[in-house]
This record gives sequence, C-alpha cells and structure tokens, in this order.
Amino acid sequence: MPYVTTIERMGLQQGRQEGRQEGRQEGRQEGRQEGLLQLVFDALEARFGDVSYPLREQLLAVADTAELKRLHREAVLAPDLATFERALRRE
Repeated sequence: MPYVTTIERMGLQQGRQEGRQEGRQEGRQEGRQEGLLQLVFDALEARFGDVSYPLREQLLAVADTAELKRLHREAVLAPDLATFERALRRE
C-alpha cells in the first residue's frame, strides 16, 4: 500500500466533500424538475383528461426549471389543450 502524505489525505477529503456537495445540488435540481413536471402533468390531466404519449414525451424532454414553471402556468391558464401544445412548441 503506497504511503499517503497528510497533504494528500487532506486533498482527498476535500475532494470527497466537494463531490458530495455537488451530488446533493444535482439531486435537488433533479427533484425540483421532477416536481415541476409532475405539476404540469397534474394540471393538464385535471383540466383536459389523459395526456397523450407524444405530449408526455415532449414534456419529459424539457429540462429547464424556468421553462417548466412557464409550462405549468400555461397548463393552468390555457383555454384548451391545443393552446398548451402551441405554447410547448414555442419553447
């Protein structure tokens, strides 16, 4: 087993800690996106019934949280599903 100096050990610990922090941040971001996406689906289903598979696939491709917030607002305010689909295409 190779000798690891104190400096190397400290560097490894710092690297692990930074890695954990980045992982938590990424996990929070993904959780936020999943939650927003679920809100969009819920709003669409409550207002217009079942969401078609192609529309679901289009929504699942949206990764930006600001865009998902905008789409949630559109899902709540759109007078019909066609209007929402047009809003989705203009992203």
